[in-house]
Amino acid sequence: MGEESESISYLSADDIHDIHELIVEANAETTAGVASPGDIEYAVEYIQEGQFGQGPESLHEKAFQLLRLITVNHPFVDGNKRTALMSTRIFYALNGRRFDYDREVKEILKALATEESSVDAEDVIAYLRAHTEPLAREYEATINLWLARIGDTDQPPTDQDTDKQDTHEPNDYDHDPHSEE
Repeated sequence: MGEESESISYLSADDIHDIHELIVEANAETTAGVASPGDIEYAVEYIQEGQFGQGPESLHEKAFQLLRLITVNHPFVDGNKRTALMSTRIFYALNGRRFDYDREVKEILKALATEESSVDAEDVIAYLRAHTEPLAREYEATINLWLARIGDTDQPPTDQDTDKQDTHEPNDYDHDPHSEE
């Protein structure tokens, strides 16, 4: 497993709400609203602490559970899969990893949303592991902003650290950074 859980940074329920709001704003056809706020809280608590003495331990297991719980529990009126994907990308980024997904993630999300029992957790964790890599240094300021915002650090970046940031990020699983079309 290799990752130390005490060094892992987490998203809060408010962060996931904010991510969802950004997805709604970026997609006019996405309906805003929270259907089950308790499911968002549960997802956050479960990836951090587990339940009944058991829970995800490694960074990739935690990322899988975040992706799964938001997708399966449908806490939002609309945009659950996109919110799950973006939350997972940001979770990885907070932990110094880049999630470089491909079109297969759309199939994983669809299967989780429609027939969770057909999804093999170990296969998805292997997919996540294979599609993450250390995050490039130019993203450090963005990570520090998020960490400062969620209270894991007392050192927000300076203005000059954020001047060079490219703030455009894809917000749905239809974006394929490796598409040859």
